[in-house]
Amino acid sequence: MVIYHHFDVIIQENEGSAVELLQLRYFLEVAESEHVTHSAQKLRVSQPSLTQAISRLERELGVQLFEPEGRGIRLTEAGRFYSKRIAKAVGEIDSATSELARFDEERSSIVRINVVSASNIVVDAVAEWRTQHPAAKFQIVSSETASKVEPCDIEVRMQTGKTPEAKGARLFKERIMLAVPTTNGDETEERALRETKEPDAGFRDNPEKGERPGGEERDIAASDALANGRGEAISLAQMQNSGFIMLAGSRNISNLCLSQCAKLGFRPTIAFESDNPSVVRKMIGLGLGVGFWPEHSWGELGAGARLAPILEPGFVRTIEVARTRHGGSNEQADEFYSFLLQRFEARWNI
Repeated sequence: MVIYHHFDVIIQENEGSAVELLQLRYFLEVAESEHVTHSAQKLRVSQPSLTQAISRLERELGVQLFEPEGRGIRLTEAGRFYSKRIAKAVGEIDSATSELARFDEERSSIVRINVVSASNIVVDAVAEWRTQHPAAKFQIVSSETASKVEPCDIEVRMQTGKTPEAKGARLFKERIMLAVPTTNGDETEERALRETKEPDAGFRDNPEKGERPGGEERDIAASDALANGRGEAISLAQMQNSGFIMLAGSRNISNLCLSQCAKLGFRPTIAFESDNPSVVRKMIGLGLGVGFWPEHSWGELGAGARLAPILEPGFVRTIEVARTRHGGSNEQADEFYSFLLQRFEARWNI
């Protein structure tokens, strides 16, 4: 006879009948006390109900589990065998149920975040949150394809058009600036700034007329850049001889920048590549080259470099911050999501 145990039922394979878990608990209690009246009192059921449950169990199993002894009862040999085996099975079920409850409680307290973009802000927010909530637990992954990771509570990614916008997501748009060193390169930079103001500088759609692409749209972008107060706009045309420091791999921001450059007929000379934004920032700060840098999400460049708006249009990206529900209900995730949005708003000065 093969017995399969589940959380709510024990199935006896050879007869096809189902033995309820409650029956087994009743049986184990009576087997321990060998006294129906005492067991009924402990179980808080009537004696007739308990007797009927034991009788039904014996019928379903096809064996006698108890036999009379004086005014009481005792286990038969089959009853003793069954009691030992069932005690282990019921114990396993009880342990599994308790562990499952703890597992579910622990799982619901972990905040799972898929960070594809703006990791600088997310990590800072997690660190700050942990100072206020030391017991908080986080699981941070980075996957462009959400289906390849365990369902997350929060997703932070750059909009690319490849995936639909998450329902209820907050969007944060930012310009992609040009990060230029402030040491050993001031003269070159100043020359580039002067040349951007000359009528015939920059890319030309028509060399004879000296026209520059972008037209009114580019002029608006330039005006916005100048009004920003972070430095005068620089045209990529004056950076053709500069070595660019880029993020390696198929990063979305790299793809966006290279795609925009291609549309403008500009091909940046890549001097260095790194898959780490911190390394890119350090290299730029050391005067080893220039690079593309998101205005808000990557934080400050440091003393060795500064941000300058790009004169040509199209260098803009949108960060999507979404509270997904794939991971189910999670109050901790709800609270941290609100906190994370505040950190984004602070970085964007909203």
